[in-house]
Order: sequence, then structure tokens, then C-alpha cells
Amino acid sequence: MTELVNEIAAFDGRIAKVAGPVRSGKTEALIRRAAACVAEGCAPEDILIETSTAEAARLARRRLAAALEAAGVADAKAASEAVVIATAQQICLAVLETPEAREATGRAPRVLTPFEYNFFLEDMKTLGTPIRRLRSVLNHFKVQWCALAPEDEWVTPGEERETLDHARRLLTTTGAMLADEAAYLCGTYLQSDAGACARQQFAHVLADDFQNLSLAQQTCLCLLARDQVIVAGNSEETVACATDFPAPEGFDTFDTLRRGVTTFTLETAFGNPNITDFCDSVAAAGNENALTAMTREGVIRDIATVKWNTPDDEFNGVTRYLFAVNAENPEAPQSGICLVAPTKQWAHAFSQMLVKRGFAVSSLGFERLTGDPRDMSRARALVAYTSLNLLADPEDLFAWRAWLGFGNYLTYSDGWNFLLNWCDEHKKGIFDALEAASAARDAGDAEPFPRGERLAERYDAGRELIAAHSARRGHALLAAVGAEGLRDFAALSARIVGDEDAATLYALMRETQFNPVHEDDPRTVRVSSYEQMCGCSYRAVYAVGCVDGYVPARDAFEVVSTDADRARVLEDSRRAFVAGVSKASDTLMFSTFSKAPLELAERTKMQVSRVRMEAGERIATLRPTCFLEQAGAAAPITLGGQALLADMGID
Repeated sequence: MTELVNEIAAFDGRIAKVAGPVRSGKTEALIRRAAACVAEGCAPEDILIETSTAEAARLARRRLAAALEAAGVADAKAASEAVVIATAQQICLAVLETPEAREATGRAPRVLTPFEYNFFLEDMKTLGTPIRRLRSVLNHFKVQWCALAPEDEWVTPGEERETLDHARRLLTTTGAMLADEAAYLCGTYLQSDAGACARQQFAHVLADDFQNLSLAQQTCLCLLARDQVIVAGNSEETVACATDFPAPEGFDTFDTLRRGVTTFTLETAFGNPNITDFCDSVAAAGNENALTAMTREGVIRDIATVKWNTPDDEFNGVTRYLFAVNAENPEAPQSGICLVAPTKQWAHAFSQMLVKRGFAVSSLGFERLTGDPRDMSRARALVAYTSLNLLADPEDLFAWRAWLGFGNYLTYSDGWNFLLNWCDEHKKGIFDALEAASAARDAGDAEPFPRGERLAERYDAGRELIAAHSARRGHALLAAVGAEGLRDFAALSARIVGDEDAATLYALMRETQFNPVHEDDPRTVRVSSYEQMCGCSYRAVYAVGCVDGYVPARDAFEVVSTDADRARVLEDSRRAFVAGVSKASDTLMFSTFSKAPLELAERTKMQVSRVRMEAGERIATLRPTCFLEQAGAAAPITLGGQALLADMGID
């Protein structure tokens, strides 16, 4: 690394900004700064390192342990474990979890999973607002929360106020919180008199990939610093992995909106120069003022685009190639190989093919539970997760809300609204209402509120579930809730020993929804989404499914969209693409294919160039991702898939 990295590590000023192109050592500078602070006598627990993802935090802790050892710190591993390394969301939720914050905000930091958010949305529909308008208003709220905008400046009387009040009523009564609210509530609390004791918790706050955070998250980190704040980043590497509303402008203007900021600009890119040149060229194609490397250091190796005929050819060809590469050097850690996939379907297909080739696989970025809670045949994983939640915490009101709604075309949102009205009228709690409905059902009496009998039926079934399975453990517990054998629970099933209780298993499963990490096993090939590449580094990266419509997303080409919408999607995809493929240190290969069955192409949102008939079947002609052409002279050479395999001696 450069002398400038050493200078950053020794920086003892109050505020600093570290900017640099891809692979210029921004994260390394923060890691070394943390190690220097500990070596100088700072208590490890007084240091906060923020990362955009949980996987980045895991890897940062490993790197910190090595840096502490190099700095001569005694018991470096223990010291690294004591340093707080977490995502911005985890940090905000930890602040909100304290009794003082709960009292001040009146909220519980129990964030809804994406599928639980669908129940919330159904309950919001009881306002009678058309769904498209309702989504628009809720999105407006999220944008304002992430900008930490004062509420009285953006909530207008009438529809917006009514919608916000109803949302808070639903969330507060069930002890829940939306993901986008967390940083807003944390920032508001930290800025208030009540939150004075929570401010400046850490002597040093070191924020990596600052551009990936929302303005609210960025503000919270600054408020938590006592002696020093150092932020590192690059706007052209912005990825929506820490929030749906990242604020690269918060990084760009960090030094202009604050006094006394020392700015460090790293200018040397490390690793394969062909990779860093490619990434800089793609970034510059979208922004001619993009920060690019002045010099490049590393061993030059060719990068390539491999063109296959069909998706099946890609799945088979890439995995056969990797098998041959591994056979040449079987002792090399397979965790240094990463396939970055554009969609969940592509990730699953490659994972299955790799397993068939004999590889162990760790997949990251595609863990979110999906399904339709209104259709029990499509909600098995959702029901299993909620069942585990109820067994882990029978007092979790939102788990009960979800449980009551499964299998109904409205998720019983009307019944839930009647229940809440009954609670308001009788000044009772949700469990009081459910007990009253259950008692009336048992006695054959009239419902205490409309739909009460149906909700009571589900409530009684939930209580029976808890009574029957609360003592179960491990695999028997997974089987009891219907999770055994489900793909969504496969990783959890592989990890358990057999004596874990419901609380332990639910906590593990919840972590996969909010803070997933790769298996810590050097013998597993990585499969990752572009978003989860943030903060990682791999010896070899294979970007698969590199066709327009996947990379960038098809919305970048839709003629029904506005020019501004298409441009926004294109640039968001460009930044994620650059940030993802830049994580290769030595080898980078792009894999694409020229055609696919039209039904597959349309269903999975590939961008179709034209359609022709082949053997009586409609076939879509596809284009490689436009980013390859935009790299200009830095674009990789193109090889045919069969030629690549032949070079490896594969027929």
C-alpha cells in the first residue's frame, strides 16, 4: 500500500474524508487506523467501524485481527472481537433498543421482514386509498425518513397525515418498525435532549463505503463520535445494500458542509491493472468526472468475456470450466472464487450445478423469504418462519398478526382493523381482543367484533401449536413447524446440532433475513448478488448472466418509462456492476449467452433484441450487457464458450 495509507492510519485529527477509485485501499486505511488507535492505548470497545453489510463486517474483523497483530497488540484476536464492527442499521437498532430510547420514541425496534411488510401493507389498505397511491405515499415517507427531514416539513394535512397516523397506529400496537424508520428514529432521538446521553458513545467512528448509507444513517454515525470521525468511499461504487435510499451526495459534500475536514485522495489502484482499468472505464462512461486511478500496481492478467449459446450452455460450461480450474490447483482455497449472479434464479441454478460438480457452495444475497401469504400452497416457508417466531416469543404481536392472516385473500386485514377498533373502544390490548373472540367462539356467543370468529380460529390454532411444540429442539422442531426439507431453511438445517431451542433457531433465521454472511469455510465456492459483494475481495470473480435486462435491469430500456427513470436505473445498475466486479484481485470473467426461449426471457425480464423461430419454438435474441461495450479500449477480449473449454482440454 501507499505512504498515504500509512498517513491515514496515523491521522489524529478530528474529521477526515478518504476518497479513492476501486481497489485503492480505502478499507485498508480504516482498518489500519483502528489498529493504530488500539496500539496507542484506546480501548477496543471505544472504536466503531461501520460496514455496509454483515459479510463486510465479518471480513473486516478478520482483517483487523491481522492488523492488530502486525501492530504488536497483545492478544490481537480478543482485541479485534471487542471493537464494534457493524452495519449502520445494526448500530441504529442498538441505540433504539436501550430503555431510554424506547421510552423517548415510544417504539420497539422490531423491524419487519419484507414478507411481514406485506401484511402491514394489506392493513394500510383499510384506509380505502387506491393501492398505487398508497404505495406512492408510503414511498414518500421512506424517502423523507432516510433524509432525516423534520416531519413538520413534509407531512401535509389530510391524506398524508391520515396515512402516517394509521401506519404508526398499526406499528405501535404490534411493537413493530419499518426498516426505513430505524435511522430516522435513531437520528431524531440522538439530536434530542432525551438522547444527549446516547451521543458520542465512541471515541473513534470509522465509516466505510459512506456513500452507501442514507443521510439519516450518515448523520447517526457522526453523532455517535466523540473524538474522531473518518469516512471512506467513492460515489461511483454506490450500492443499495445498506438502505434502499443511499446518499452518495452525503459523501461528496462531506468536506464542504463541515469545517476542518482533512481530505485524503488515494490515487493508486492495486490488483490486476486490467480489472481496475475496466472498472474505471465503465464508471467514467456514466460520469466523466468519476474518480479514477492515476497509477495501477499489480500483476497484469487478461480478463475475458465468454459467450455461450444458451443459458443451459452457460450453466454447464462455466461450472465445467471451474471444475477444471480447481483440478489444476486443488489446494487453493475455493472461497477465493465467487460467481456474482444478477438474479435469484441464476444464483440457484449455478449453486445446484456447482453442487453436482462436487463443490460446496455458500450463497449470499438471495435469502429473503418469498411467497404469497394469501395462498397456503405458496406460503409454506412464510408459515414455517412465523411458527418458529411464535414458539420463540409467544408475546410477539406482529408474529400473531401474520399468523392470523395466512390463507385469506385479504389476509384478514378487515378483521384486524375491526379488532383494533374494538381495542380502542374498550381500552384493551390485542391479546384481550383475541381472548374475547376465542371465548365467544367456544361458548357459541356472538362475535365481539366482525370477523372475530375467524381470527379466533387462527388464534386457537396458534396456541395449540405453541403448546404442542414448545419443548421440541433442533431438527424435530424444524419438522414440527414444516421447515424441514424447504430450500429456504436448508442452510439453517445444515448448521444446527440438534439441541437448539426455538429462540435460538429463530434468531439464526432472522439473521439470515437481515444480516446474512457466507459460511466461514475455505472449501466453499461463493455465489453472491452484486449488492453483497460490497466490502469483499476474491481472487477470481465470474460475473454470470451478463445480458441486457439482467445487467443493467430491464427498466433501463423500457420505452414506457421516462428518460429520467431509465437513466436512474441505468446508473444504479452501473454503480452496482462496477462495485461488484471490482472485487476481483486477479481473475475476472464475464459470462453471457446469445439466445434463450422467449418464454424464459420474458418471464425473467431479459431485454429481447428480436424474436425468431427455431425448430418450431420462439427464441429471443439477446445482447451482452451494454457495460462491456461502454468500457471502450478497456473492454475484455471475447471468447467462445467451446473454445474456452477446449483450451482447458474439455471436449
